[in-house]
Amino acid sequence: MLKPMLRAAALLAVALIPPASASAADDDAKVVESLPPEVADVVTGGSWSEGKQGGFYRAIVIMSGSEQSFGAHVYLQWLVLSETDPVPKIVATVPLKEVNDQKLGNASIEIEGEESKDNEITIIVSSYDFDADKDISLYVKGTAPGKYAMSKAPAKTPAAAPAAAPTNVPKDD
Repeated sequence: MLKPMLRAAALLAVALIPPASASAADDDAKVVESLPPEVADVVTGGSWSEGKQGGFYRAIVIMSGSEQSFGAHVYLQWLVLSETDPVPKIVATVPLKEVNDQKLGNASIEIEGEESKDNEITIIVSSYDFDADKDISLYVKGTAPGKYAMSKAPAKTPAAAPAAAPTNVPKDD
């Protein structure tokens, strides 16, 4: 009688142990919940390599400041991948001074052409100026860790003129 009860207790104890994935999900939730509310946008992509290191880029928009200076502040990071640790490490972080000096009231970011070149990525910072009623687009090219440059918007290709519709003109016989 004691053996079946011990077996049932052991089975119950094993059944009550949360699976490893639940623990990982809890850890992920803690990371997400620890993000400050000032973090407004994050994008990752592209690839870079330098010497024996390599990794990817991350751009971040922070909404911060006092009532008078509140606005978007954009940062670019270089993260390195390791063969021994699946979690990337930050190699460099730089504020995008030319973007931040514009004192944008809001901003969103996206990555363009990330598969085209190694060691180069274009970050597009988009904002809307409510007072001037206009869209703002700024282009930043990230290269080696800690290095970036502002770039011009790509030239727009002219749209092809629509083809003329064929007409059916009756023939004189």
